[in-house]
Amino acid sequence: MPQIASRGIAVMVSDVKVKGSAVYAIPGGIESGKVLAIAINCQGSGVLTVQVKPAGVSFPLTCEKGEIIPTLNEIQMSKDHPEASLNFTSKSNVTWSFAAGWDPNPPRRQ
Repeated sequence: MPQIASRGIAVMVSDVKVKGSAVYAIPGGIESGKVLAIAINCQGSGVLTVQVKPAGVSFPLTCEKGEIIPTLNEIQMSKDHPEASLNFTSKSNVTWSFAAGWDPNPPRRQ
């Protein structure tokens, strides 16, 4: 599992060695102004697309065969959403793990 706790981020949802697509609820939903940190490791030939619903945020990750590709994305939320989810979409030849939580000390944006 990707490590985000070392950055002071409490993991709220995670999973390991997932193949294909999956959806995970964000406990407590989304609060405006908070920064969501999503750490992902992926492996296999293909693309893993991550969507934060209903916030309208998505990003693709290119995964490679034989190599684990680690990624950390931080997204500042602009609106409250009492119910929200992380949606991961990929083909079954991509294996991925993730950990997500709210970053209490996000990097300053310039």
